[in-house]
Amino acid sequence: MTRPTEKFGQLLRDPETKWGVVTSYITYGLNIVFLGLYIFGTFEYADQYAFILPQVEFGLALFFLFEYVSRIDYADNTWAEIKSPYSIADLLAIIPALAIFIIPAAGQLAVLRSIQILRVFRFLRLGLENKRVFNYALSARQVVVAEAMTAITIILNLHAGLVYELEAGVNPQFQNFGDAFYYSVVSLTTTGFGNVVPQTRPGQAVTSVGLVAAITVIPWIVFRGRKGKVRGNKCPRCRSEGHKTEANYCYECGEDLTAEDVTVNPTQSGYFEGGPLSSRDRRAELEDD
Repeated sequence: MTRPTEKFGQLLRDPETKWGVVTSYITYGLNIVFLGLYIFGTFEYADQYAFILPQVEFGLALFFLFEYVSRIDYADNTWAEIKSPYSIADLLAIIPALAIFIIPAAGQLAVLRSIQILRVFRFLRLGLENKRVFNYALSARQVVVAEAMTAITIILNLHAGLVYELEAGVNPQFQNFGDAFYYSVVSLTTTGFGNVVPQTRPGQAVTSVGLVAAITVIPWIVFRGRKGKVRGNKCPRCRSEGHKTEANYCYECGEDLTAEDVTVNPTQSGYFEGGPLSSRDRRAELEDD
């Protein structure tokens, strides 16, 4: 009999099937709610929901713990899955919610509260694992763009969460996560209006680290994507080279590079086996026909 964790792990690893897609959408949606609850809890009007919010967070944390165990149970290499950066980020994202619900006093620890923003790392697995978004396969260029956008989202949210937890209650400029996120955007984009600044040493240190990360990680991701090009994998239509090994379509003309047998009509595509046809050659071929 198939174990529930094994069955669920199979659905998580098989996004091309109907139920696999449904599972991916549900998991992604719950992750948005999981992150949103942390952000919502930093605002004053969340006090009236102080009783229900921890219970909802605990329930979601249990679901993600089940997902974590399912991925390990279904993995071909259990140890490799456990030490995977994705799995480590998943576990770190759910531990604070479980700990704070079981031991309410733990919620007073700024370090433990700030770790909750690591929930944003779950988008890295859900959005980029296996170079797919749900059942949609990403091309090489789309992977680079998706990685860059995901990195920006993670850096901004992680920086905002850490700064908020370190400055809240000490610095009146940081009343909620929105204030911290505004500060993150202004500082990490090097705009620097100066109307909101951290006052604590840890907050200033986090800002320094975040700024260095923002100006190095994003360019590195883009550069890595460009560096990943390899010669070969020639397009059968326009004969251009320099595609990534995992590229599905030609960068120049959009031709499908995965087709096993591609027949190209020279008079339609403007190319022949030796290279591109000139306008004179094309007119000559049309006249001969």
